[in-house]
Amino acid sequence: MDDYRAVNRAMWDERAPAHARSDGYAISRFVDDPKFLSGVVQFDLPLLGSVEGLRGVHLQCHIGTDTLSLARLGARMTGLDFSPAALAEARRLAALTGTEIDYVESDLYDAPPR
Repeated sequence: MDDYRAVNRAMWDERAPAHARSDGYAISRFVDDPKFLSGVVQFDLPLLGSVEGLRGVHLQCHIGTDTLSLARLGARMTGLDFSPAALAEARRLAALTGTEIDYVESDLYDAPPR
């Protein structure tokens, strides 16, 4: 593995738990309100249109808030990230909200083709 990738992954591994605890990611709102969507997905809704029934892959999903938001809009989501710490937080959020989301640990450049 190239050194810059290891350094980058270590940084995201360190940040993921802090992000999950921060107010900015609003984890408690996701848990408390089944209709709550991330600010990113709310912003993009006019451009997205309906995702109901679509299959989506969220690359570099981090702790899964946008991935969960898309799932709440009816998409069958898979999240991909290279940080095991971020994926642990994403899986925890999905479990807390009772949302079925597949998560894959992979570097974006090494992601499975399907």
